[in-house]
Amino acid sequence: MFFMLLWIVAIISAVVHLALTGWGDPAHICEILLTHQFVVTFGLVGIIGAVVNIAKADKTAKKLGWPGGPFQVKYGFSQICLGIMGIMCIWFHGTFWLGAMVVMYMYGISGLWSHTALMLKAKKILPYEVGNIIMDLAYQAFITVLSVICGGVWVIGG
Repeated sequence: MFFMLLWIVAIISAVVHLALTGWGDPAHICEILLTHQFVVTFGLVGIIGAVVNIAKADKTAKKLGWPGGPFQVKYGFSQICLGIMGIMCIWFHGTFWLGAMVVMYMYGISGLWSHTALMLKAKKILPYEVGNIIMDLAYQAFITVLSVICGGVWVIGG
């Protein structure tokens, strides 16, 4: 549920941004909310993921019950790429945001897969994992709705 905390922090930072600069129309509000999701949520997932999976690779692998090894560091680098992409969304919009959305969808799908796999392995419903699945789905819906309302994200070749 750590991801939910990042999601909320990004909403709070967007509300502060809007309060200081003006609310505007719904498209503007959604653009600011989505920008903060990219920068704060994706950015912090990347930074924290890199620290946890690169600097503390063996400790993290052990905590998760994974065998550890070079893949842990490779995963940390993929997370930092997510963070860099999120931060780049400050300057690049339009179809770049579409690319960031696709990356986040894939990140969400990996979460759905891993949380489901843990329950299949345990052969029972695990409330924590169900909560993570619900959060993954809700987050993907949230960023999709924001991207549709703010406009310009889903325009290809324009």
